[in-house]
Amino acid sequence: MTDTDFQAEQPATRSAITIVDIARLAGVNPSTVSRALAGSRAVTEETRRRIGEIARANGYVANHSARRLRSRKAGQVLVMLPNIAAFSHPQIISGIEDALEEHGIGVIVGSTKGNAERETALAEQLVAGAADGVIILTGKIPESLSASPHYRHRIIAISRPVDIPDVAFVGIDDRRAAHDATRHLLSLGKSEIVHLSGPSDSPIFTARARGYADAMTEAGLADRIEVIHLPAFTIDAGRAAMQQLRSRQARLSAILCASDELAFGAIQVAKELGMRVPEDVAFVGFDDHPVSGAFTPTLTTIKIPRHLLGYTGAKALVQHLENGRVSLMTEYLPHTLCVRESCGSKQ
Repeated sequence: MTDTDFQAEQPATRSAITIVDIARLAGVNPSTVSRALAGSRAVTEETRRRIGEIARANGYVANHSARRLRSRKAGQVLVMLPNIAAFSHPQIISGIEDALEEHGIGVIVGSTKGNAERETALAEQLVAGAADGVIILTGKIPESLSASPHYRHRIIAISRPVDIPDVAFVGIDDRRAAHDATRHLLSLGKSEIVHLSGPSDSPIFTARARGYADAMTEAGLADRIEVIHLPAFTIDAGRAAMQQLRSRQARLSAILCASDELAFGAIQVAKELGMRVPEDVAFVGFDDHPVSGAFTPTLTTIKIPRHLLGYTGAKALVQHLENGRVSLMTEYLPHTLCVRESCGSKQ
């Protein structure tokens, strides 16, 4: 190669270098350069390193603000949570971040705390263009967004479905999961099974209660169906519910709890009352809380693929944003029944 040939491959000036120039020097497509400079894991570490070295050596500085002004995109997605401290949310957010990072999109996290004003203020970020899309983990869409079909393809619900037409949802089949858990208890010879559920106005807990009832009915035990809806799904709620059930000890062989925290509280009280777990009463929870495998006895529970929920939901949202329409309405990811000591059997 002559000096003239080499110079022809270089950009005219260091200050004028573009992504196209870097792509030519690196021997890749411009889109690969864009992803690499955004830190996307879709590009191999070696390629990211090579592109980064070429960019630095030639003085390239990405003008993200100008790019976003041209595309009219904010380059970030808002995630709305009911409570930022809940144990289940970090794994979902991690999945969301991993998916969006592949597209060079940032994440804003906002906690609504059940406050309508906070919900409206957060939703304003989409309306004002500060966010390109919204991921809802609250099960509720602020009125400013639900009232306009214009935003439907820019919203996706994860974990908790929303009662709004044309809003996509990614979660597990809660009805099927509760059905599977109940059938497992039935397979162990349990027939007096009570279901401790969460708030009756929650689609998640309603679905789990239906799954329990389905399994009991299929087993010819429709007359023994008993669902106790509780105002919360916490340890304290589980303790209080078990206190109410103490007089039923002779007619109680198992309890399906709609959350692991309900199970933790109920098991504590059961043991305080002298009941043996699982010999006298078996328990199955829901969520696979980080403590469930270390609890005594270890808790049989439904495991939810939270990281995958976040990743899948975020990828679907990006596709909707790119297509300008909703191409996926509902996607159920597989759940797992983790069989441990609390139900009287181990796998």
